[in-house]
Amino acid sequence: MEREEQTGQLIDHGEQGPYSGPEAVDVVDVDPHADDPGYHTRTKFLSIVAVAVGGVMTAAILVPVVGFAVADSVKEEKWRWVDVGPYSDFPEGETTSIAVDGPNPSANRRVYVRNRDDKLIAIWNRCAHLGCPVAYSKAADTFTCPCHGGSYDSEGHHVAGPPPRPLDRFDIKIVNAQGKDVEYASAKPTDRVLIGKAYSIDAEDRPYKLHLPGQPVTGVLSNLFPFV
Repeated sequence: MEREEQTGQLIDHGEQGPYSGPEAVDVVDVDPHADDPGYHTRTKFLSIVAVAVGGVMTAAILVPVVGFAVADSVKEEKWRWVDVGPYSDFPEGETTSIAVDGPNPSANRRVYVRNRDDKLIAIWNRCAHLGCPVAYSKAADTFTCPCHGGSYDSEGHHVAGPPPRPLDRFDIKIVNAQGKDVEYASAKPTDRVLIGKAYSIDAEDRPYKLHLPGQPVTGVLSNLFPFV
C-alpha cells in the first residue's frame, strides 16, 4: 500500500494508486443571520426593491384613473336654478321626462317631473344602487333599473331590488314672469318651472344631503360607507 505526503498529511490511496484530484474538506457552517432583523440577503433586497417599484408603478397608473372617475362625484357641484319650460309643459296627473343641463356636460341629467296630488316632484333617473339610468313605465307608473332589477314606485320610493334608498330628487318651484315664487294652486300655464339642487331622501321623504349611489342615508352602514 503506497502512501504520499500532501499538505502535511499522509493519505492512504489503497490499491488504486496515487490520487491526484481535489481533496474533500470539512464543511464550514455559514451564519444564516436568521436572528438578525437588520440583515438582508441579495435575494431579499432585490425582492423588496421589486415590490416597491411595482407599488409605485401601480399607484402612478391607478391614481389618475381613480381620480378621473370620482372627481365629478366627490367635488362640490355649483348648483343653480334651471328654467325647464312653462308650467303648461307638465300636465296635471302625468310624469314628464326632461333633460336638464348641469354646470358642465358631465353633470347633465334626466329628470322626471311628477305633477300629481297638488304638488310637483322632480325625480332624478340615477338609480340609487350603482347609478344606472332608470326607465319610467307609464302603464305601471313605476321606475325600473335595467342593470340589477331595482324597482321604485311612482314617487321614486324603493320597493324591490338592491338599491339602499329611494331615487334622489331636485328642488323644484314655479315662478311668474317677474321671477317671484308662485303657489301650485295659483300657477298659470305661462309661469315657468325651475329645477334646482339635488338631494337624497329616506323612505319617509325626509331630505338629506346628496349621497352617492350605493350609500344609505340612514343606519349604521351610512356612517361606514364607502368602506363596506
